[in-house]
Amino acid sequence: MKEQLEFIMQNENLSANRFAAALGIQPSAISHILSGRNKPSYDMIVKLLTRFPAYNAEWLVLGQGTPFKSTATDIA
Repeated sequence: MKEQLEFIMQNENLSANRFAAALGIQPSAISHILSGRNKPSYDMIVKLLTRFPAYNAEWLVLGQGTPFKSTATDIA
């Protein structure tokens, strides 16, 4: 999930500190995830998907699919 978080931070043009602030979590939580020390909590994943709803949950959690949710027009 480290790669997905790095992708989101780069795509949203956010530093780790600003990303943490956007999610309402401590910067150390992001630092620990990016370093591999900790895994993201369920609460953090929910906050991320709520704050950034364009991202695909399956891609975020499982690394499968595309980073962004598809739209109804993509299906047609």
